[in-house]
Amino acid sequence: MRRLVAVLVLAGPLFALWPTAAASAHPLGNFTVNRYARLEVSAGVLRVHYVYDAAEIPTFQQRADLEGDRTQLGARRAEEIAGSLMLRVDDVAVGLRADEHLVETVPGEGGLSTLRITIAYSASVPGWTPGSTHGVVFTDGNEPRRVGWREVVVVARGDSEILSSDAPARDVSDELRSYPENLLQAPLDRRAATFSVRVGTVTVPAAELRTRVAPAAPIGGFGGLAARTDGSVGVTLGLLALSFGFGVVHAIGPGHGKTLMAAYLVGTKGRRRDAVALGGAVSLMHTVSVLVIAVVLFRLDRSTSGERAYPWFALASGLTVIGVGAWLLRSRLAARSASAHHDQDPHQHHDHGDEHDHSHHEHDHHEHTSHHEHEHSHQEPEHGHDHGHGPGGHTHALPADVRPLSRRGLLALGASGGLFPSPSAVVVLVSAFALGRAGTGLALVAAFSAGLAFTLTAVGLGLVYGRSMLERRGLVSGRTARALPVAGAALLIVLGVVITARAVPILS
Repeated sequence: MRRLVAVLVLAGPLFALWPTAAASAHPLGNFTVNRYARLEVSAGVLRVHYVYDAAEIPTFQQRADLEGDRTQLGARRAEEIAGSLMLRVDDVAVGLRADEHLVETVPGEGGLSTLRITIAYSASVPGWTPGSTHGVVFTDGNEPRRVGWREVVVVARGDSEILSSDAPARDVSDELRSYPENLLQAPLDRRAATFSVRVGTVTVPAAELRTRVAPAAPIGGFGGLAARTDGSVGVTLGLLALSFGFGVVHAIGPGHGKTLMAAYLVGTKGRRRDAVALGGAVSLMHTVSVLVIAVVLFRLDRSTSGERAYPWFALASGLTVIGVGAWLLRSRLAARSASAHHDQDPHQHHDHGDEHDHSHHEHDHHEHTSHHEHEHSHQEPEHGHDHGHGPGGHTHALPADVRPLSRRGLLALGASGGLFPSPSAVVVLVSAFALGRAGTGLALVAAFSAGLAFTLTAVGLGLVYGRSMLERRGLVSGRTARALPVAGAALLIVLGVVITARAVPILS
């Protein structure tokens, strides 16, 4: 265990030295689509300066469109976007026309591109005469369920004047070119603006459509590994080692089933193989879910957001954890009831019938001398067991300290913690597919998941040995030991409810 801990402690700083992009083009994630609208008011005209900025995955979904005429692509997208923009002046709907557009692709993570479309809209408003005052309402209804940065600003040009507005007059992202670090945890989500304006006499031309400056250096990190291989054995082995290390560091972060493992292993006398099984199940499901999303992305069109799969994974995970926790809670409460009944009559004789399941008994083969000892939650030496197989026998509930989960149960619990694929791993696989390096991509994701399994297994073993050490030193009282199995099962149910509750609103 000391060696495992040392590896984990040293791995973080080492792999933190791998070059990463301090200011990523899409810091909210590789699945996001960011949108920006700036309303400009001047004499005789109302303009909307609009920016559509798609990260790597949604851009990849539009690869077929990008292979064609980009001028036609820009015109189509400008029309589509305008169809979901609502502009009302003095409660009268006003149409927007696209005067100009600019389509550009910018290098992104993993050798993939990002897509940026800038559009200049304008509207001639009846009654928009110098000195007149008007109320304006603007709403951006494009892809309401897409995750991403949403920003709307309102400015007056020339001698026009904004009298009141619920939207700011300045942007904070420089038209989606840079994002303030302090807002990334709670990104802007402004999709509408309501304001009043006094129209001036000076008409100001539309702002110039500026291109986005590409990053000075390729974006690093795990997502960029697929684009770095040259096919040689040495480089590939080095990238696999890096992938393993990224998996180790990734697993140290929040989530990844560590809480589920703790709730089960601490609440049960878990064994080393239980910890290994749980860690392996989490990493295996992680690999499978990454592969499924990467393959499905080749079938999804641009109108389908790939990140919408994550809430469904969360829902499946939450329901699975609730089911496992409920089963454990029921069996452990039954075990406590049986133990309490025995405490009232410690000399009760148990006659096990033909239906007795020996697979739930822990046998100690290290002290197997002249007797065969069964390990139970009650330790009275007078308590005798007659494993007769007569018709009058009966079965009883499992003792609280016996592992009640079968191998399938352990796999289900571990798999529920691995149903959240890393977006960077998806980017690696999609990038590898796009570059014709499917085998390399699968190997990198497998190495990443192996690092994930290594860390989770180490955590699980730490929990198993930690509980054993506390019990040997008498730091866990008998009452606490009896309560842990029930508490662990109850905690699993609570965790499942929390996971489910977070997923349901996103799906609705």
